[in-house]
Amino acid sequence: MAVQYFARVKSAADHEALQKIVRHYPSCSFEEWHFREAKKMADWRGRRHVCKMVDITPAEVTAYCERTGAKADISTFLKILSDKAF
Repeated sequence: MAVQYFARVKSAADHEALQKIVRHYPSCSFEEWHFREAKKMADWRGRRHVCKMVDITPAEVTAYCERTGAKADISTFLKILSDKAF
């Protein structure tokens, strides 16, 4: 059993901001993104994995990238989620 981390983006405005900041972030609508994430979580749970939601904001992504010098891409975004979960 593994733990999978998923972003909890609070608003459509934050989702749109992340689309502009994070390279390769999903370009679909906020509602479509929620639907896809729910489907992924159900799939992971079906494989007996634990899914944890992690709150994240565009400001946190920007601050992390400025502090570490990392590129604002999807890999960095996922790393922020896993780091923040601890």
